[in-house]
Amino acid sequence: MISYEKILKLWGEADYPYSPQKRQYRSGVFYLTEEQAKSAKEFVGKLSAKHSGERKLYVDIEPVTKFYRGEEYHQFFLEKQTSNRGLQMF
Repeated sequence: MISYEKILKLWGEADYPYSPQKRQYRSGVFYLTEEQAKSAKEFVGKLSAKHSGERKLYVDIEPVTKFYRGEEYHQFFLEKQTSNRGLQMF
């Protein structure tokens, strides 16, 4: 089993959470427990501090709620991209 902290690390290496939230897709970290919420907030805080002055971080940290599967044309997103900024690791 992969730890939540490892998932956060992989996400931090793969996502690009530096665009304003007024975009179609947003960066988000979701948690099931208060311990995970704390880990997520600490991780995002460290990531933000690491890049402070360079660019602003835009990340929503929210509890897991009901999941709605996207439309079919959204499925297999990475395989449809020519440049995916390292997301192939997932």
